[in-house]
Amino acid sequence: MLNFCQYRICSILLINLLIFLSKASYAQVSGSLLIPTVDNALNSRCLDASQTAASVVSLPSGRQIYSHNSLQPLLAASVTKIITTAAALHYLSPEYRFKTLFMHTGQRQGDVIQGDLIIRGGGDPKLSTEQFWRIATQIKASGINEITGDLIVDAHFFDAYDRAPSWEVDRTQQAYDAKLGALSLNFNTISVHLQPSDQVGEMIRTWLEPATPYIQLQNTAKTIHRGKTTVSAYRSPEESLGQVYLSVRGQLPIGSQEKVIRLNIDNPIRYAAETFKAILQQTGVKIDGMTKISYNPVAGQELYYHLSDPLSLILKELNTFSNNFMAEQILKTIAAEKVGTPGSHENGLKLVEEFLQLSHVNTQGVLLQDGSGLSRKNRMTTQAITDVLSSMYSRFDIGPDFITALRVMGANGVLSQRLAKSPARGQIRAKTGTLNRVSTLAGYVATPHGKVFAYAIFLNNNGCGPWRADRIEDRIVNAIHELGDNTIEYTASIAQ
Repeated sequence: MLNFCQYRICSILLINLLIFLSKASYAQVSGSLLIPTVDNALNSRCLDASQTAASVVSLPSGRQIYSHNSLQPLLAASVTKIITTAAALHYLSPEYRFKTLFMHTGQRQGDVIQGDLIIRGGGDPKLSTEQFWRIATQIKASGINEITGDLIVDAHFFDAYDRAPSWEVDRTQQAYDAKLGALSLNFNTISVHLQPSDQVGEMIRTWLEPATPYIQLQNTAKTIHRGKTTVSAYRSPEESLGQVYLSVRGQLPIGSQEKVIRLNIDNPIRYAAETFKAILQQTGVKIDGMTKISYNPVAGQELYYHLSDPLSLILKELNTFSNNFMAEQILKTIAAEKVGTPGSHENGLKLVEEFLQLSHVNTQGVLLQDGSGLSRKNRMTTQAITDVLSSMYSRFDIGPDFITALRVMGANGVLSQRLAKSPARGQIRAKTGTLNRVSTLAGYVATPHGKVFAYAIFLNNNGCGPWRADRIEDRIVNAIHELGDNTIEYTASIAQ
């Protein structure tokens, strides 16, 4: 028989043995292949260790599997769109549709409206020339041939600020840098089509899409026999006598393929209005008056209204093409719908911050300055991103739409070639992000046995270049896919 003292010693030894075995099991977790594989990927010489972060969590538990600088505030670039997407679904719902309303003042007499035509913009980020043609055709089909008054744009849905306040005042003419507006068209860009002539020395063929008298094309580019393509396009920064001039210069070798240059528009609301006016006239509806823009509500009798696709489909396109314009339009729409018009970035960002709190996201170090991630004043952590991904994964009401909004990496789609040769192809949902010396990736990945992980990887101040940075991120995602099952099993056994 053991006396009390011996029994106590044995008990202590047994407890220490259990602790040792537990630590050994935990060491087995820490020493499993996933963790050193991720560590090794993040030890690349082209990375800045102090500005590199990663977070991996298992779902649906949200248990942290890997963490490296996960609370370090860094630039997320376009991964920021993950948060805008989640907040939009939360506040607006997957079935939300943007509404563009067409009204008129005065009275209709036969085929003539004795008054103004009003377009009330509703922030729709996907209005296109094709839709304008459909709307104009419907107005014509209703029997209207003339409008004696003005074309008035009611733009009160948004404030008058046409960019995120945190962006630099001087912007480029690139399509990704497009301005915002309650009434917008073609992502507030215009396409310049360029083809070489059949004869060397002649000017190249050029045309605009859409073609509108509001924008005048000035072409001095020449067709050459051989040599480097130097053709470029540039629009005048301001209107002159109610028009914008777009210049095409340089040279294009004979036999070259058609080239398309997309530029943003300096005054997007006027561009949309003038384009619609021109389309109306081409369908046979004459507007006698001028084009005017009002930031105050304008009343009228409803003539026609256009509804966008559901928000869930728009968000899919936003993330597939990483469209900055769409993200900022949606952020201001959240503000307009939930706080009131005019929708502003200030109110939209406050609502996003409230959403993060409601979603139990660790917002330590987080600072949001826009909805797209284009601003370098943004600060985000990988843990905040995986917290959002974890929260959305568990939401039946909007979670499926959120996951669908992310690109399927490595699938057969035109923009899904990255990771196409990965064993995880088709099992990865992701949002990419890129700025100068910044590469980011975040989303979900499933293992062969159906375990799902959320991950976020930020490579700030890296000297890798885009291709090498992508390979580092891909290596981590592949490691999660291939090695995640074992890590989860060990972690679960420890918890028990």
